[in-house]
Amino acid sequence: MEKWQTIEKGYLGNLIVEKNFIQQGFNLFKPVLENGKVDLIVEKNNKYFRLQIKTVQKDGNTKRIPIRKISHNMGLYKISRYTNVEIDYFIGVDIENEDLYILPVSFSSKYKSSIGLNVCQFFKNNFKQMERCNGNITNEHDDNVESLTDNADGNDVGMENSPAANE
Repeated sequence: MEKWQTIEKGYLGNLIVEKNFIQQGFNLFKPVLENGKVDLIVEKNNKYFRLQIKTVQKDGNTKRIPIRKISHNMGLYKISRYTNVEIDYFIGVDIENEDLYILPVSFSSKYKSSIGLNVCQFFKNNFKQMERCNGNITNEHDDNVESLTDNADGNDVGMENSPAANE
C-alpha cells in the first residue's frame, strides 16, 4: 500500500465505512461541518446511531484503534475521551483490508487512548449488534412520522388522501 498522509487515510476510511453501511441497508446522514464529535449518523429500522470513525493505526506489528479526541484552539491542545452522551459507536476501519470494528462506546470506555485489534475480534464486521433494536420493524414502509405521532400501527401515516397513494 502506498504511503498515505493522515488526512488521506481519514477520508479513505470514511468512504470505506460509508460503503459498508450502505451495503448493510443503513441510511447515512453526514454532518455539514467537520468540527463536531459525530462523523456519521446511520439509521436502520428507525433507530439512529452516532458514529465516530477512526482509522486503524500500526504500532510496530500491532494494529490499534485510537479512541481519544484531540481538539485545538489557538495553539492549545486538549485531549479527552468520548462518552455515550456524544457517540454510540466507534468504528475502527482497517484501510488495508476494509474491515470495520464496530465498538460500542461502553466497551471502549475501559481503555485510555487506543484499543488493540486483538481484543476487538468479536466486533469485527459485526453489524448484527446494531440491528438488535426495538421499533416497528414488521413493515418495510415504516415511517418516521409514525414514531413522532405514536401511530406505529404499521400503516403509513398521511398517505390516505395523497394522489400517489391511490396509484
